[in-house]
Amino acid sequence: MKELKYLKDYKHDEGLRKSFNELAAKVFGINFEEWYQKGFWNNHYIPFSYMDGDKVVANVSVNVLNLVINGEKKDALQIGTVMTHPDYRKRGLCASLMNKVLAEYENQYDYMYLFANQTVLDF
Repeated sequence: MKELKYLKDYKHDEGLRKSFNELAAKVFGINFEEWYQKGFWNNHYIPFSYMDGDKVVANVSVNVLNLVINGEKKDALQIGTVMTHPDYRKRGLCASLMNKVLAEYENQYDYMYLFANQTVLDF
């Protein structure tokens, strides 16, 4: 297997965004393109991905949030859109991406949490 390329925050690259959306549709049945076209995919949503050629094959995204909890402003980092193409699973790609996210944002936020479904709670 050839080495995968690591890439982040490529939302304005139409080809990469299309590949990201194809993976999201395959894994979750969702597509972010309308969200992007309406200007909602801003600098607060950042994908961290592995590419095989021009195809996104694994991803962990972060969503930067500003919260008010009990009247206090808190900075939070939501981790989500954790996905791997079925042909690339069981290789530790999302764990590697998660480690990149944690290293980049460690000690910068009051809260960090994973937005997940019941099937991946152990992750």
